[in-house]
Amino acid sequence: MKLTNPRPSFETRRVRRTKKLSKGRRAWLTKAGGWIALVFGAVHVIVAPLESRSRDVWSQVADEGWWNTFTLDESTTIAEFERSETFWVTLGSWGVPVLALGCYVVWSARQGQRVPGWIGWIMLAWSVPFVTALPASPGWLFAVSGALIVLGDRRIARVVPVRSEHESSQKEAA
Repeated sequence: MKLTNPRPSFETRRVRRTKKLSKGRRAWLTKAGGWIALVFGAVHVIVAPLESRSRDVWSQVADEGWWNTFTLDESTTIAEFERSETFWVTLGSWGVPVLALGCYVVWSARQGQRVPGWIGWIMLAWSVPFVTALPASPGWLFAVSGALIVLGDRRIARVVPVRSEHESSQKEAA
């Protein structure tokens, strides 16, 4: 005697089906987001100190000595303001963490490892106050980078109902 399930709708299970982006396409999107972050971080860490005003400040820092050269006190002179600005544009900026994040994302994508979409969502959330407060800034690159990382996440999926084995065999028997 064949047993029938009185509640076949509860037998349906859900599986993840990925959207129709190929693995290579997703990896490309992730790598592109990582490269944008990497370049943005590198500009802050490498290029910003080479600016003429920054070079003057860095030469003063070298002359005076490194220890306790910068302060968090309020700037009262233009020279103090320039020193403070130089610090926050180079060492105190988000350049190093963004550079490290970009390197990690590019490396992970090249290794075929999944980069979690939540990293991209954090970058997107960070970019919103950044670009709304200062629209004429390179902060838009954070939004682009974050969006590419989210789109490149290999676990973007939608849940669709799939028939259980019991339901399938009942349809075939009918």
